Amino acid sequence: MSDIPHELALGDVYLSPWVPVFSLSLIGTWLTVIVLNKLRLSRYIMLPSTTFLAIMTAYLLLMNALWIRI
Repeated sequence: MSDIPHELALGDVYLSPWVPVFSLSLIGTWLTVIVLNKLRLSRYIMLPSTTFLAIMTAYLLLMNALWIRI
């Protein structure tokens, strides 16, 4: 077994490791969408909400595979 705990503790509250991964991917997706809007590349996207979810899923998978390894 690994010595690393699988939960995050904030005081007496235990959080799943997905909480910070989800939060960071949400913030990264918001920043990506802001950059796409500033560069006016978002006008070429047909379904913005689906694209938002796709970018967020990509960030979730990349963070899980390369950085945090849940």
